[in-house]
Formats: sequence, structure tokens, C-alpha cells
Amino acid sequence: MYSTINLFISAASLLSGDPYNCLDPTNLFDESCSGGRASVSAVMRHSQSMGDGPGLHVPYLENGGKFVQMHPLGLEVNKVISRDRFKLRAFVSSPALFTTSSIDLSGLRHYDFRPVATNLDMSATSEWYPFIENIHFDEETRTAFLYLFYGSHPAAAPVCESLVVALDYIAHLNDHNAKCGDDGSFIFDTAQKDEECYWSPVIFFNVIDKELFKECLQAALNHPHPPLIFYAYGNFDDNHEYSQPKIVGNGTTVVFDTPQSGKTLTHLRVEFGDAGNQKVVTNLTWNETNIGRLPLEFKDDAYIEDLKFLRTLADQALENDPIVGYSGYMPFTREGNWRKCMGGECPIGNLFTDAIRWMTNSDIAILNSGGLRGPGWDAGPVRVSDIYGALPFINNLCTGVMSGVSVFRMFNYSTAVATFESTFTSKGDRLLQMSGMKISYNTLLDGSGPGRLMSVDVWDHEAQEYLPLERLKLYKFTTDNWMCNHFDQFPSFLKSDLVIDGESPGIVDPENLINIQSVVGAYLVHLKELNITYDTSNQGKFVNDTNAFEPLAFIQTADSCSFDSYWESKTQTCTPCPGGKHVLFSDKLISFSITHDSEGVKDGRNVLSNRELYDVTVAPRSFPPWVVLRNSTSNLMEGSTVLKAGESIAIDFDVNALVLSEGTTRSTVALGVILDGEFPGCLTDLDVTYEILVEITPEENLNHINNIRPVGLALMALAMTSAVVFSLWTHKLRKHRVVKASQPLFLELIGFGTFVMASSIVPLSIDDSIASERGCSMACIAFPWLFSLGFAITFSALYAKIWRLNKVTNAARQFRKLVITEQHGVLPIVAVFTINGVLLLCWTLIDPLKWQRQPVKEGDPSSTYGFCESEGNASTAFITLLVLLDLSALVLACVQAYRARDMNDELTESRWLGVACASWVQVLAIGAPVIALTRNQPVASYFVRSALVFLVCVSMLLFMFVPKMMLVYKKPQEAPKSANKYSKQHMNTSQQELKRYQDRINQLEQSLKRATANEESKNSDLETPSNYSNYEGIEKYEDDITH
Repeated sequence: MYSTINLFISAASLLSGDPYNCLDPTNLFDESCSGGRASVSAVMRHSQSMGDGPGLHVPYLENGGKFVQMHPLGLEVNKVISRDRFKLRAFVSSPALFTTSSIDLSGLRHYDFRPVATNLDMSATSEWYPFIENIHFDEETRTAFLYLFYGSHPAAAPVCESLVVALDYIAHLNDHNAKCGDDGSFIFDTAQKDEECYWSPVIFFNVIDKELFKECLQAALNHPHPPLIFYAYGNFDDNHEYSQPKIVGNGTTVVFDTPQSGKTLTHLRVEFGDAGNQKVVTNLTWNETNIGRLPLEFKDDAYIEDLKFLRTLADQALENDPIVGYSGYMPFTREGNWRKCMGGECPIGNLFTDAIRWMTNSDIAILNSGGLRGPGWDAGPVRVSDIYGALPFINNLCTGVMSGVSVFRMFNYSTAVATFESTFTSKGDRLLQMSGMKISYNTLLDGSGPGRLMSVDVWDHEAQEYLPLERLKLYKFTTDNWMCNHFDQFPSFLKSDLVIDGESPGIVDPENLINIQSVVGAYLVHLKELNITYDTSNQGKFVNDTNAFEPLAFIQTADSCSFDSYWESKTQTCTPCPGGKHVLFSDKLISFSITHDSEGVKDGRNVLSNRELYDVTVAPRSFPPWVVLRNSTSNLMEGSTVLKAGESIAIDFDVNALVLSEGTTRSTVALGVILDGEFPGCLTDLDVTYEILVEITPEENLNHINNIRPVGLALMALAMTSAVVFSLWTHKLRKHRVVKASQPLFLELIGFGTFVMASSIVPLSIDDSIASERGCSMACIAFPWLFSLGFAITFSALYAKIWRLNKVTNAARQFRKLVITEQHGVLPIVAVFTINGVLLLCWTLIDPLKWQRQPVKEGDPSSTYGFCESEGNASTAFITLLVLLDLSALVLACVQAYRARDMNDELTESRWLGVACASWVQVLAIGAPVIALTRNQPVASYFVRSALVFLVCVSMLLFMFVPKMMLVYKKPQEAPKSANKYSKQHMNTSQQELKRYQDRINQLEQSLKRATANEESKNSDLETPSNYSNYEGIEKYEDDITH
């Protein structure tokens, strides 16, 4: 069993330097051969030669840098070097590379060179799923390697929970003597305990979060089988307790946190043994090797061969310098002491800052002027080597949030110390190249005191223009890790000085380590896809305004605050004293209307809301004697309550109306408000008020029709009973000569129509004393339905009856045969009924009548009445159309009656219809004005309307049926006085015409006899014979109609 673990920790790159470095691998004194995998391998070989045994090194996947970007294999060159050359079987990388990368990574998917990600929850459908290792088991060192990454990644499982689960699994393997098979699976042997099968957990905690580091470390130490080594990168400042390897957890675990470096290799040698059920560390040694300047004793023959191999790959990269985009002419930036970017705006600075702002979608982006260099390039294609030539340092993105105050402070310092000279000066590199901003300054000022900065404008994405910098507005910024962590003065501007609320210090995301050069390349590729050539001309971001002498004043101090403001350290601002203007009641006035005979107590509620940014204390100040707080506001009843910012409190109270006299009473409720918090020099006590208005009114008179309703219903019952009785009488005597001559079908329809009209009194009798508002609204629209349809049925039936009679009579006078069936007479009834129904339906759907209630006298709510009214104007049109339609039926019936005025009373009701019409005109002439005058008097209005409906129905029934009944019940020997009207009327007819008629009749006499049989079968049809032989024949024709 191996009781010693050798762990080698380094962030070394693939090559030993830049592709342009280490041109002669055999020159052991070439200092450009710096670091790289060859140096790591040399140190590991040297350690093993010293008897330390096998070692474990899990490298980073290099996904940036000039070499990887330029090499034809791209990222796959990592496998060629790490696996094929140096026999490393695993690597670590940002999970974003496997979950969100758009780069073709198929060349990296190998079972013998696999990424380790312990807390990566990879989807089973991912192409990477078979290749990801949650735990890397290294057979040579018998270590189980865990890699924990930043837990905010979308595909990340919880960090500490994943660690514990992984330790459980390793413990399970150790309990069952698990060995790695040839295919990577485990072979279990439970026959006996084999110490050589023990796996030692090694945890690489790559999360920059001090608190999470402590939490996960404690979870690991509390595990029954804790890890042997727990190491991390950069969670603490220098000289912390884990800056050197330390044994913790009862001697079970070595903990180490070291800054990440590609030029240093840390060798950790841990010896351990058994202590009961656990392994404990028995010896710990460690050392650091500067692989940036590798000692000569490590540079053996294998090291030289490794450098030669890497040189071949570097040459391949240099031969493959891809075009990433296109730009205008890029001038040279640095040569000798020439420093273009230190003198002001420079095109290469614009390109790099535009790119990193685009990548992070930030408001502003900045870089220092000292790192930018290079000979530039001609207008046209831009290659990877051009980008790395302009900025040879591999720096990563750093992002954060700063306020306008902090932006001003940083640029005020930059413009104050910068020399604005295009030659090298010690402070010239403090001038910031920027994107998303424009500044103006005056170099005639020396930079002391308020500084040189005259204006700062920031690009506004919504307004699509530059707007002045706002003091407390928050801006997302992007720069590089050199600016955030190392470049003199700027770490304070970008990190430690960001103390205003909402600001966030600049951080480098360890799971998104994208170097600046890769970002610029991606930006140019993006522009190329849009067919855009990057414009290298100056954009006017730097303006030297030598006519401006009033520097921008964004910095405030406690001493600069005026008398009506106070100093707020969180925003570094003189803030106006709070006036409590936003501590308000929801209602400024609460009104009560109380009837004189009510119980006299009315409950109310008002809501006091605190919309200020600070807490306040609320206490009662003054209440009217007739207003009493309820127990639900017990805190106020006890004296005071605290109302936090953004909260509300309900003030529940009762109004005792018993002590108030009839009329209107108005008074004010006041609460005292004390502003909580430190507002030195500010007045913090004020009042908030609202008013209560109480109106004591007499008991409301609803003017219901309860007392008169039985009268209306009695009239309806009388009319409906009459209609039923007359209809039954007609049906019973339908074979009688008089009834049959009057066409019983139409008489029965007249009875049915008046029955329906009379039923319209039912909805007239409904108000809100016996029905809901919805029920009353339904009754409102039911009345025109019943009355209009009943009226239409009645008078269209009357019209059809007389029209049919007139048609037959007129044909007889002309001595021609005409058949008019009852079906022909029904057609006008159906037409009028249908048109009425359509109009009523449209009225109901479009603008129905609705029940409403309003005061009898305006402004007096004590007496109200209910009525039916539509909300729109469509009702007027529908009422007009219905009236015209029904009056048309009435007029047409009267016209037909007038034409039949000379007929026998047994056949027509024209005389009685005229009397009825006259009576209706009299009723309407009196009733219509009365209805209008009594509109706001429901009792009188109800009686008048019911009486009108009753009179129309009953008069129709009496004038239609009583004369018929009188004729039916006359003595048989009594003949109608009008029996010989036609003979008397036509005595003056010429003898010559009668002679011509008689000759014609004699010719047809035989035909009439043969037709007699057919005539008798048509009992219900009215047929006009072709002719009669004399005037007595005409009288016989009248008898035929009667029969």
C-alpha cells in the first residue's frame, strides 16, 4: 500500500512561454523558456528520482492564449500535450466549456483524458455525459480526486452537498476493496480487507468564496471518512491560517489555500497511516519551485526533448494565424519611448474596451494605457497574432458595479495624475482607455484641488445617446484582473472604495476565465458575421476643453451639507432632510351617511402607509369625541407603534352617531409621526391628518308599490280571466252560424293576444321590495316583450280577420271565384310577430332596460324611487320602431274595418272597432301625460300603467266579443236588420246588366250543380261562386258565407 501522496499544484500553461519564445530548446540558459508543462514534468521526475514515489498533477485546460487560438487543432492541442506527451489522464476546466460553449470540442472527448467536475449535474442527453468524471481515480497514486467549482453555474449541484455525497461513495469503495478494472469499472472483493485498495480523497476547491470554503471544509472534516487533502486557490488574503499547508481535523486532513500562479509549482508530500477507522497524517512536507526560472538541475534530457516537441507545436501555431475579422488602419502604438495611448484616445484602446464591454454587456469598460502596444496593422484582415501583439499579457475579465460618484472619483484621479503626453512617463499609464463614455478635461489645470475633469457622459442604451453621469446611478463596469487586483490605486477604486449601496466590487469569475485577447477575437468575429469592418478612427471620447475652468464637483463631505440636509454615509451624499411627505393616509376624507333611526354606531377604517425609505413612529394626536379607536389598533391605543419603511397600518374606528344631531358634522383626526433614524440637524416630528364627515339623514323612503300592487294584479286577473272566458266561449260555439261567420281562429288569437298583453302587468308589479336588482332588471325588459307581442298578436289577428273577409266580399262583388284559406290570414300575424320578436331581441342584447334607483329630489337621498332605464341611446330607436310597427298593425286593422263598414255585424266588427279606437285615443290622451308626470311617483305611475293596460285589453275583448254574444243569444225568429243591405244598396243596377248576368248564370247552372258536392267538402274554406242568377242569389251568397 502507498502511504505517501505526492500532489503537484500549478496553473502552468502548455508552452514554456509565448510561441515566439524558447526558439532554441537546447539552450538551457534561454530565460524565455519559462514555465509550462515541460517544467512541471521535470519537477515531478526529479521528485520521483529522489524517492518520493509517483505523483498526481491535474492540469487546467488551456482555452485561451495565443498558442491555443492559433494552433490548427485548437483546444485539442491540450490532449496532444497533456495526455499524449505527459501521460496525464484528467484535467479541470470551467463547466461552461461543456454546457454552453459554441466551439467544436469533439476532439477533446476521450476516455483516457477526461474532465473532472464533482458537482456538475450533466444532462444524460449531453454529448459530454459519458466523458465527465465526478471523481477521478488515479491508480498509480491510489487517490480519488474531486474538483468543486463555483456553485452559481446553471448546471452546478450544491457544492458542499456534492462533496459529502462523493466522500460517501469513496468510503463505500474502500469498505468493499474496490479496484479499477481495465475498462474503468470497479471490481469488488469483500473476502478480506486489502489495504492496497484504499483510495485517498483529494479535494480541489476552486470556489472563491471564503464563507463557502469554511462551510464545505467543515462538512468534509465532519464526515466519517474525511479527505486526506483539501486545497483551494485564493480564498484568503496573504498570511492567513491556510497560506501554508496545515493539518486539521484530529490529524486527518491537510488544508492549503494558495494564490493561483502559472510560474510556481507547489509540491505537497503527505504521509499517512491508520488510526482506528480513519487515516491520519503522520508527516507533511511541502516546497515551492519557481518554474518560471527552472533551476538547472531539473533540466534533464527529457526536459529538452519535451521542449523540442513543444517547439514543433508552437511553429505549427505560428504557421496557422487565422483571420478573425476586419478593421481600418491600426496605427502603431508603442515604439521606443513612443506611447500613443498615454497621450489620449487611441484606436487600439477603443478596440479592446469596445470588445470587453460588448462581451459583458456593461455600461462602461476601462483598461490602462500602459499595457497596450504593438506595431498595429494595415486596413483589412486582423489576425490572432495582431491581437496578441497589441496586448501580450494574459489577463482575464473583471466585472462589478459602481455608482456615478465612484466613476467620477476614478476618472478624476486618472485625469489629474496623467501627463497626456505620447512619450513614456511614470504616471502616463494611469490614463484610462474607455468605452461607453466621453470625458472632457482641461490640461491647463495642474490637477490639484478639484482636479481637471470637466464633464463625464455615459452612453444610455434606451435613449441611444450620451447622457451626463448621474451621481448615484449604478453602472456596470468591465476591466481586467490586472486593474482590479494589482495596478496601483485602481484596486481601491474598483474594489475597496465601493461602499455606496448597490455597488459591487470587481471580481474575476473563476468559472469564466476568458482572457482579453480571446474577447477581442470573438468581437471581431461577431462584426465579421455582420459584415462590419471595425472603425479605427477617433471617436471623440477625450476632449481637452481649455476654455472650461469649473471642474465637475461630484464629491461631497459631511461638512459640505447645507442646513436642510444631512450626511448619509451609505451614499456619500448630502441628502435632503426627510419631510415625511410620503407618510400618508389612503383617504383624506371619509364620509358616513347614517339614518336617524339606525343603531347610531358606524365602523370605519383608514390605512396609514409609510412610503419613505426609513421607519417612523406613529402616535394619536387628536380625535373628535364621537370617534373611538377599536381594539384592532391596540398598539395605537396603548400610545404609539413603529411603522417600518414600506409598511402600512389600518386605523379602525367607530363613529358614535347617537351624540350627533341631524345634519352634517365634519372633524379632523390627527396622528403624530416621528421619523426614526439618524437625521442630524433635521426636524423629525410632524402631523398627518384626515377628515371624517358624518351626515345624519332621516330613514330612507324607497317608495315601494306594496300597497297598490294587489290592485294592479286584480286588474290583470280580471283582464286575463275575460280573455280566457271569451276564448273558451268562442271555441265552444265555433260551429254556430254567427261565430263561424266571425272566423273563430282569429277570435281566439285576439283573446290570446289580450291575455299576453294583460300579463305585462306582472313585470310592472315587480320592484326591489320583492326582487333583487337583477330580478328587477329582468322585469324591466319583460314588460315590453309581453305588451308588444300581445298587442301585435291582437291587432294583426284583427287585421287578418277583416282583410280575409274583405277579400272574399270584393271578389263576390266582381262575380269571380276566390279561395282565401285561414293559412293565408295567419301570414300577416306571423310577419308582425316575427318583426316584433327580432326588434325586442336586439333591444335586449344591445341596450337592455336596467333597474335603477335615484332620489325623488336631487340631493335628497332620504326619498328614492326605482325605475327602468337603458344606459345607451339605442333604446329610443328600438322603442320608436316597435311603436311604429304596432301602430301600423292597428292602423291597418282600422283601414280594413273601415272598408267593411257596410257589411253585416255578424261578419265584421268595424263599428265596434271604431268605438274601441275612439276610447283608446281618449285613454292615451289622458294616460300618457299622467305617466310622464308621475314618473318619480312609483305608486301613481304603477296604477296608471296597469289601468291603461287593463283598459286596452278589456275594451278590445268587450267590443269584439259582447256584440257576437248578443247576436248568438237573440231569438231565432229575429233577423238581422241589415240582412238586405246589399239588395237595397244595389237596386239601381241597370236591367240590361242584370239580363246579361242572368244569361250567363243560366249557362253555368248545370256546372254549379255538379260542383255542389265538392263545395260541401270545403267546410273551412271560403269560396266565391262564379255568379248568381239574381239579387236573391247575392243574398244567398251572404247566407253561404254565414254557413
